Amino acid sequence: MHFVSSYPQYTLEASQRYYYYPPYYWYNGGWARATPWLFIDGDKGIADSGYVYSKWRSWINTEMNRPSPFTCRTWGNYSLTDGSGTVYARFRNDSTATITGRIRFIITEDSLYYLGPNGDAWHNHVARDFLPDTSGTAFTLAPGDSVTTSRAFTISAGWNQSRCKIITWVQSATMLADSTRDVWQSGIQNVMDMYVDVEEQDQISLRPSIIATPNPCVGRTELRFTLYRNTPYVIEIFDVLGRAVTYFQGVARGGSESVIWNADRSDGTKVNPGVYFYRIESKRLNTGGKIILN
Repeated sequence: MHFVSSYPQYTLEASQRYYYYPPYYWYNGGWARATPWLFIDGDKGIADSGYVYSKWRSWINTEMNRPSPFTCRTWGNYSLTDGSGTVYARFRNDSTATITGRIRFIITEDSLYYLGPNGDAWHNHVARDFLPDTSGTAFTLAPGDSVTTSRAFTISAGWNQSRCKIITWVQSATMLADSTRDVWQSGIQNVMDMYVDVEEQDQISLRPSIIATPNPCVGRTELRFTLYRNTPYVIEIFDVLGRAVTYFQGVARGGSESVIWNADRSDGTKVNPGVYFYRIESKRLNTGGKIILN
């Protein structure tokens, strides 16, 4: 991220976000802030014991191998017509503790060419836009629960959409002793991977919908739905306490299609008879219903 307005890729939000990472340091007789030279999962890490450039790879490997309390899944849609779309992220709390934090989204662009102050000419992961801002969305999740967050976005005319990515991460709201906040998990979506072909949608006469049949059911039910072609979707099933049981994810072929729920969880174990709820999330259909399992 670039913080000086004279840089070609300057973004105000990147500058604002920079102030989320204290502490101050003593410089020329006063306290000042410095650009973090290496932050991994929100932790300044190797700087604590004195900066040694050669340690960065081993530090990253250590952090990558640290178990995360969250699972992340991302999907979305994007239109070439107006450069707009929607990105979704689903974070599930896989730990045994209730967790409070914030979810954030940012658009980045790779392979930008200009001569930087340090002599480098190629720049990657340049911050283009926070969605919707640097604050993010607060959440509190009990063990086993999940939260799905969506963000509308627009790729500006001066950006190369083929080199743009949307990155989301879930971050602790607690400031640690070294003045950082842990990043627990993240996800990434290439913008062009979310491209939705809308060329034939106006010619398809259908109304997006979903229904479970048979209902009530014994052992299995079929979730039948209609969506426009190339529309990404996620169908989730929950118990009466709101806990996620399983999910189905895909991209609609257009028209009528279905998925089968065999009364099982994501790990393959069977659920008990009772009342369950389903919900579909997509660009044009966000609704749900009830399943009675005998």
